[in-house]
This record gives sequence, structure tokens and C-alpha cells, in this order.
Amino acid sequence: MQWLKRRFIGGRILKTGVAVFLTALICQLFNLPVVFAVITAIVTIEPTAADSIKKGIIRFPASAIGASIAMLATFLLGDTAITYTISAVLTIWICYKLKLDAGMLVATLTAVAMIPGTEDHFLLEFVKRLGTTGIGILTSTLVNFLLMPPKYKDQIISLISDSQAKLTQLLAERMNELLDQKNSPMNLESASNQLRTQLDRADMFCRFQLQEWHYHSYKREEMNEIQTLQKKIYLLRQLSFHLANLISLPSDDAPEWSVEEKQAVRTLISQLNNRIIRTGEQEPMDADALALLRHELKGETDEEELPDKSYIYFELLTIHALLKKRRSFVKVPSARPEEL
Repeated sequence: MQWLKRRFIGGRILKTGVAVFLTALICQLFNLPVVFAVITAIVTIEPTAADSIKKGIIRFPASAIGASIAMLATFLLGDTAITYTISAVLTIWICYKLKLDAGMLVATLTAVAMIPGTEDHFLLEFVKRLGTTGIGILTSTLVNFLLMPPKYKDQIISLISDSQAKLTQLLAERMNELLDQKNSPMNLESASNQLRTQLDRADMFCRFQLQEWHYHSYKREEMNEIQTLQKKIYLLRQLSFHLANLISLPSDDAPEWSVEEKQAVRTLISQLNNRIIRTGEQEPMDADALALLRHELKGETDEEELPDKSYIYFELLTIHALLKKRRSFVKVPSARPEEL
């Protein structure tokens, strides 16, 4: 199974295929309509078992609402265009009012799919087709729960590594722009937005993994690894905010720099980037460079607005503080599956 997952198709595709096969097989064994169940099985596969169970509880009553509306509209109006419209619109509206958002899509599909071919025996058709929808929901939930529980650690590590590389590259590029008063060929603002999106994705995978452990066993070491990775993500996210502040400064109004200032800033950028990439023992930061930045900031706190140079120094010193005290600065909201 693992070989098939690596070599041929992804886990979610394989789960969808298995869910569709089992759903169709069950429906055929009991001589029930297959289409409704299969459509439901396809759209209800979720990234985690936790999501499948939570949303499955919502989707079934939502589907019952959609089926009821469709049967009533068909009984009153027949198989007409207005029947489809009323069924879809009313199903969406009622699901929204009842806060059944997770079941809205399945309920709407169930409603419009029930209309064709329903000419009489409306109650029997309602029970039969709602039952097939329930089979689809239940089958996809069980497949998601039992088959190949997802492991997101490798994806998280890859995203973190790529984010670290992008962050250091963008920080170096932006400071070169400001020091040399030249525009970079890169679109730094767009790249910074992509970096934050990537970090959000990594954090989402951490939450998926913790949610998955609600329903599957895990080792304490595995949970500690995910917690450590989550802390790295939160640190990188905070650093990305300060990078965005530097990027937002107008490039055409960059301050003048002395040779000593340029050298100090370039030294600090190199050392900060090393600290972003490496988490172990680090060489001490250049004390003279730090002293120069702190000296420039003295006396600026009484001003209504910091000069651009002092603002840059403030952001660099804040990045330094985050990296120096990463443990006390970075607080992850949830470290255990049961706390989610």
C-alpha cells in the first residue's frame, strides 16, 4: 500500500477510489441507486479523519433537508426548471440559517439529483435516496478513518526548509536594495506574500496532524516533533512580519549610509540569516555592529515618527531579539491533540 501511494497515486486519490468502489458495491448489493451515494462519497473525503467525522455529523441532516425540499418541490411542480431552482436555493438558504455550512454542498447536490425520474411514491424515493447519501457519507468517513492515516511531518519539514531559504534571501535582497539604493529584479512584496502563504500551509498541516491524533495512536516523540516544528513556523511567521515592514519602506527615498554603517548592517544581515537557518549553537553577534545600531536609535523615541534609517535599525534589532530569545518569544496556542 505504501509503495502504491509513493509510486502511483496520492493518499487522498486512493482513498477516494476505495470509497467510491465500496459505496457502489454496497448500493448494488441492496439494489439501491448508486449515483447519489457515489457523488456524496467523492465530495466528502477530507484531509483528516477528524474532519470527516465532524463534517459527516453535519452533512447527513443537511442532506435530509435538501432531499425533503426536493421531494416537496417535485410533488408540487413536477420535473421543471423552477423545481431545480427552488430546491437549490432553499437548501442553501436553510443550511446557512441553521449553520450547516459544512453540509451545504452535499445537501444541494442531493436535492437537485433527486428530482429527475421521481414521478410517484415520493416518500419511498425520499427514504431510498437519502439512505444512499447516508451510505456515501458513512463509507467515505470509515475509509478516511481506517485507510492510510496521513502523516504530514515530511511536508511540514519541506515547507519550513523552503521558507527559511526564502526568508533569508528576501531579507538579504531587501537590505541590499536599501543600502545600495537600487531596485532588486525580484518582486519582493509578492515573494513576501507567498512566503506567508507557505507558512500558513505548514501550520495547517501541523493542525491536521494534531487533529488526526484525536482518533489514532501516536508516540510522545512524534507529538514533540510536531510541536517543535510548529514553534519554528510561528517564529518564521513573526520574522516574516518584520521583513514585510522593511519591504513596505519606499525604495526611492532610501537613507544615506556611511561606509561604517553599511559594513555593520551587512555583517548583521549575514549573522541573522545564519541564525534563521541554524537552530543550534551560534557564534556571538557582532557586538560593535549591534552597538552602532542601538546608538543610532537613542534619542529617537521622542520623535513623532522614526526616520527611515532608525526604523530599519529598529526592525533589524527586533529580528535579532526574536532569534536570540526564540523560546520565550514563540508561544504556540496548542501543543496537544486534545487541546484543539
